[in-house]
Formats: sequence, C-alpha cells, structure tokens
Amino acid sequence: MLDVKLAVSEHTNQENRKIYDVVSDDSALRFDSETGFLEIPEDYYLDIYIRYTEVLEGDLEDISPRIVIGEDSYYCGFLSEEGLWHLEWRPELAHCGRPFFGLPGVHEIRIQSFLDREEYFEESFQVEVLATRARAREITTILDFINDDYDAISQMCLDGNPENNGVIADLINEAERTYILCKSLWSVLLRQLRYILEPRLDVTPNGLPNSPEAIHWLSLNSDAVALCSPYEQTFQINNMPVKTEFAAEEKMIPSYRLFENLVIAGFINHIRMKLSAVKDFINGHEQSQQRPDGESLTYPGYCRYSGIVHGVLSKNLQNQYSRVMNLLDGFYKLYTSFEKVTGINYLDKPLMPRITPFVARTLVYRKLFEQVAKWYGVSAVTLTLNDFTSHFKKIEKLYEFMVLSRIVNVVSQLGGICVSREWHDMSVDHFGGRVAERPLSEPFNYYRWLSENKEYTLELWYEPKIFTVGRTDDEEPMVVCSKNYGRDFYYTPDFVIRIRWEASGFVDYLIMDAKYSSYDTVRKASLPMLVNKYMNSIRVKNALGFDSGIRGVLAIYSRGNVNRFSEYASVHDLDSEYPVFPSIAGVAVRPVADKEKNEKNIKEYLSLFIGNLRKVHHAEYERVIKLARRLQGEDSVK
Repeated sequence: MLDVKLAVSEHTNQENRKIYDVVSDDSALRFDSETGFLEIPEDYYLDIYIRYTEVLEGDLEDISPRIVIGEDSYYCGFLSEEGLWHLEWRPELAHCGRPFFGLPGVHEIRIQSFLDREEYFEESFQVEVLATRARAREITTILDFINDDYDAISQMCLDGNPENNGVIADLINEAERTYILCKSLWSVLLRQLRYILEPRLDVTPNGLPNSPEAIHWLSLNSDAVALCSPYEQTFQINNMPVKTEFAAEEKMIPSYRLFENLVIAGFINHIRMKLSAVKDFINGHEQSQQRPDGESLTYPGYCRYSGIVHGVLSKNLQNQYSRVMNLLDGFYKLYTSFEKVTGINYLDKPLMPRITPFVARTLVYRKLFEQVAKWYGVSAVTLTLNDFTSHFKKIEKLYEFMVLSRIVNVVSQLGGICVSREWHDMSVDHFGGRVAERPLSEPFNYYRWLSENKEYTLELWYEPKIFTVGRTDDEEPMVVCSKNYGRDFYYTPDFVIRIRWEASGFVDYLIMDAKYSSYDTVRKASLPMLVNKYMNSIRVKNALGFDSGIRGVLAIYSRGNVNRFSEYASVHDLDSEYPVFPSIAGVAVRPVADKEKNEKNIKEYLSLFIGNLRKVHHAEYERVIKLARRLQGEDSVK
C-alpha cells in the first residue's frame, strides 16, 4: 500500500543525487551494508517521496502524510503529475534538508499515514548516518573521555553488583600499582629475607665428618676412606691414619622455606596466573568479535559509527594487552631473583597473608603483605570489559550518557549524599516509571541525594515520561497543552530534576535536554522549542497557589565558544543582582579530556540554580513567619 523513495545528494542543486527504494509494499528493504540499512553521509541533503499503491479506508491522498525524524515532524506537498507526496522541509529548523547533520549512527524515519484527522497508521525504516572524519574525531574524544573516567562513571551509573564483576582495566591498574610497590621494595626484601639456619650434609673434597649424620654417611660410603701415612691423614679410625678424597660434613645452611616467604612466592605466582588469564580474555574477545569496517565503501571518506566505536575499544584493548605483557615480564624478573635466593620455585595454592611477629617488626614484609591482601580482594572477580559504550547506536545517546555521568558527579560534589540509585522501567504509564532490575545495556536512570544539612532532597530522572493529568499524581509534572492532548500522550525530556525542600514541602523542577549541537543551533532553534514544549506545556499537578512548579528549562550543548547563556538580560541571570525564575538557559558540556573543564559549566549552573532557589524559599519562609506573628499580635489585642 505504501512505497517510499529516499533521494540523497551532496549539494542543494541535487546534482548527482542517488535515489533509493527504502520501503516497498509496506516493508522496509535491506541493503548491502554492515547493518542492512541504507547508508547516508551526515552532511548530505535528503528528499523523501511517498506513493500510495492502494487506498484502504478514506481518501489518503486528501491528507498529507507526516514524516517524523527524531523530535521533528514534517508534512508533505502533493506532486500531482507524479502522483507522489514530497517532504517539505521546515526552513526555520537548523540544517534544513540535512536532518542528520552532526548525528552519526542508526536513526529511524517514521511515516504516519492519516485515515482521518486523528487516526493514522505508521510505517518506518532505518538509516545509518555516516560521520565525517572531523565528527569521527569528536566521537573518539567522547569515547576516550568515558574510558579514562570509566571507574568513576561505572561506580555512579552502572555497577549494580561491583563485588561480582571486575573490569579488566581496574585489574590491570591494581596490578601496576602492585608491581610499582614490589619493584621499589624488592632490593630491600632480598637483603632482609627471613631465614633459619638448618644443618645439612654437604659432600665436599677432603670433607671432615663433624656430626653423627656425617659419620653415618661415611660408614655407608667406605670407598671414600683410604689408609695413608701419618703425614697424609685427615683423621684416624681405630688409631689408624686415614684420608678422604671426599666426605660428608655438616654445615649450617640458611633455609628460606618459611611461611612469610611462601606467602610472597604464592602471591607472585597468583598474579602471574591472573594476568595470563586477562591476556587470554582479551585475545578471546578480539577473536570473537565481528570487526565492522570503519570507512564506508559507498561513500569513501565517511565512517560508520559502529566502526568508530569498535576502533576505539579495540585500541584500548590493545593498550591493555601491552600493559599486561609488560607486567608479566616485570613480575617474571622479580620472581626469578626471588627464586635464585630462596630456592622456592612453585606453590600449588597461594597462602593468605597474616601478621606474624616477624612481619610486624619488618617494614618491607608488612607493606608487601598489605598489598598482597588488597590484590587478592581485587582479583577475586569475574572479568568484564568496559565496553558499555558499544550499546549506544548513535552519537546523541552516547553524549546523553556522558552528560548523565557529569550531572551525577556534579550533584555529589555540591554536597549531596547519594541515598538511592535505581533503574526504573519507564514503559510504565506513570511519571518516573517503576523500580525494576537494570538491563546490562542501560545505565541507572533514577538517583536521589540528601543535602548535608538535610535542607532538601534532590531527585534525578533520566528519560522519564511526563503524561497528562489522568496518569499523574500530586506534585508531579503533567502535560497541559491542547495539541495532541490525550490520555496516552506524553513528553520525554532527557533529564528531570526535582528538589523537595524539607522545611516547607515545596517542590521545584528543572527540565534539561542534551543536544549534540552547536551553541548557535541550540540558542536559535533548540531552546525556543524546549521552552514551548516544557515551560509552556507542563505544569505540576496541584501545586500550591498559581505556581507552575517548573523553575527552569536548560539546554545542554556540545560545541561552541560560549560556556553559558540566558534568555534574560544579563542583570537577571542567575549570577547577577536580580536573578529571575523560571531560568531559561543553555550550558556547554564539551567532550574534552580535562574532567574539571568538562564539568565546570554545569556545576556552576546547578550551584547557582539551587542557591537562588534557597534564597527564594528562605525569603518566603521569613514572610510567612512575619505574617503569622502579626496575626498572632492582632489576636492578642482582640
């Protein structure tokens, strides 16, 4: 019933454009590519043509189909000569005709065909948007940032069972710290090795039996004794002079096979075995993974998003592999020198360290035992990879995850004590979803902090659904706009913060969207859209008085020289003399390697936002107290 063609051209004049059949008889077609989807360069211009091959109910040709690309909707014009509907781009939107500019990854295009003014059916197909080389470098920067700060990000957003799973990078980091400590102490250790002197028979030329065991040995080896002249005698047997060419004599030999040294030997053997397991794990993972091609064959010079991600992960794995090999070589050298002195060469099972009197008074042993105990604790985990970023299919979601990790970290820095970290199933028809088990491919999407002085609680949701009044509880946000209004209608902002003030019980909301876009695009297009969508269309259910409860709308962007901007005059910004609410602003969170620079702007904004809200509520509290005292005084007079 529906055929769709997609035209792709490098320039607006449609020169050398290519036309593809993407939907035929209501079925999305497969293409000869890594994903099976049509590949489109991010900076190419698109046109979409729709033909109805059959009319089912009503006259579809009287109503324009609607094309939904991301958050934007478009309608079509009818080309009567060709009998086609043709997508009409909206010139007020950024990158007109290039809806995927700056957004590599897999995207869905939905086509809604209306049977009447409200009822419609929907078809969709997916395309893989290719990145320019410059965009590929930006993606690599984000991936490198997440990888470099993976320990903290994993602890904040991912690790539901940190005691059971160990990222190999963490294990290698601990092994390197252990090696550095061992290497710094090793020469001292070899000089201070604990030993005891043990008697031992040693067969030497012209040896002199000096113990019962040595004499017993001589009695068993009579060929070592010969009669001689008194001048040659070594000793006498039955008053007869004898000499020996070789004989056993007892010597006191140091023995190092003691508990303290066995602990060290078992530890070195264990860490070498664990590093070998890490090496095999990396090799096995690399061999099991299908390697996507980085560069497109159809469009040379453009890169697949999946190829970029895999390339970064593969590079990180190779770096980790090199680190493991260096550690194996280093620990082998330490073990060789240890074995040469002690003679301890192998232990089937490592011994857990304990503080003996000797260890307690010997600093080098004490330091080593502390690190050995720490290593056994860290290494007793199942190996995993820090490849969480491979679950994201497009750059916007990767950027959202980076922003989520920054917000979580910043709120904690501002004095919040994280008292809850959960994953909520947002498919439930209720704001904030319901608590459920976190899928491995998704981060935690709900957090709750308590301020140090218990002044307020702060909650953060990632991608919650905001419904209309029928599916909303008191003090929760609800959609109130008339456009598309219905019980099942909802908005899905990227982030929602709710602050509940303990003294008054008031709640304040901040709604945020992360845009992988430039400052210019966000200021001219994205922020006005967000204001209309969230500020004008959302209210808090049963908020006190005539208050909307929405204290701010914030657009977060990835590029541009401006760190922060406000839609108000500078004198009314949050850091000025006369700040006003609701705050309508934009903040840059750039994918840069420097963590402090990465967080600085959002940290400043949230600090100012909370600080000014505190002033407002404090002033309101003082006003209420004065009013209560005045009324109390009037009652006393009466």
